[in-house]
Amino acid sequence: MNHHLQSHHLQRLITGVVAAPLLIIFIYYSSEQLFSLLIFAVIQMAVWEYNTLAFGKDGFVREKGEVFFFAAVIAISTYISGNAMITSVLTFCLLLCFIVFLSQITDQAIDMSRVGKVVLGFMYMPLLMSSFILLRHLPQGVSWIFFTLVLAFCGDVFGYYTGKTLGKRKLFPALSPGKTVAGTIGLMCGSLLGGVIFQQLIFTELPLIHALIMGAGGGILGQLGDLFESALKRSAGVKDAGFIFPGHGGILDRLDSLSFIAPFVFYYQHFIIT
Repeated sequence: MNHHLQSHHLQRLITGVVAAPLLIIFIYYSSEQLFSLLIFAVIQMAVWEYNTLAFGKDGFVREKGEVFFFAAVIAISTYISGNAMITSVLTFCLLLCFIVFLSQITDQAIDMSRVGKVVLGFMYMPLLMSSFILLRHLPQGVSWIFFTLVLAFCGDVFGYYTGKTLGKRKLFPALSPGKTVAGTIGLMCGSLLGGVIFQQLIFTELPLIHALIMGAGGGILGQLGDLFESALKRSAGVKDAGFIFPGHGGILDRLDSLSFIAPFVFYYQHFIIT
């Protein structure tokens, strides 16, 4: 193992050892309001990184501001009204986005990609990550939050180290050259195992069959979320979305799998378990 790889592993370990206990303590003891405020802040940081990927560091101030504004509207309305008004809020955001776009058209060539990037900006992290606010509103909200994090964390750890040690065949080299078939299998096994262990030891109110289904589904969706974020980075020509977490990249790099798993867990609970 070369020096750079050793340093990368050490950075990942230190970041995890420091961040994980703080996050666990915060989630366990924080109120719904404080937890939702954390998600709001995380969404805004994710939007900052997305804007840089989609629009570049300079320019496109109006479009970037729109994404920040719509992200705030979605997160705040989710906290206030729960799942009841999501469709209405998204419709409002879409209409307002289109109206603003029309008002800015000049005699120059019309660039539809701008409005597309704005829509993707608030439909991606703001909408998907607001599922954590919905999960926290549930009667056993804290347990659901931890269950979701366990699916993502165990999948990430198993996938990373399985891929590093056993991975040979590339999974999707056009998007992520580092992803391997072995790593993906490890990720799915890690999510499944982590979900079952958490259910058996802590979240005993959750029937085992549902823990198995969500563990398997979470593993698959976690990998897809990772690949989607890789596509965003590849389109922008960057390796990491940011550098806020040493050894782990940026906010988007940490939320890629969670952003796909959290909505799945919430709506599975909402439509299947409830």
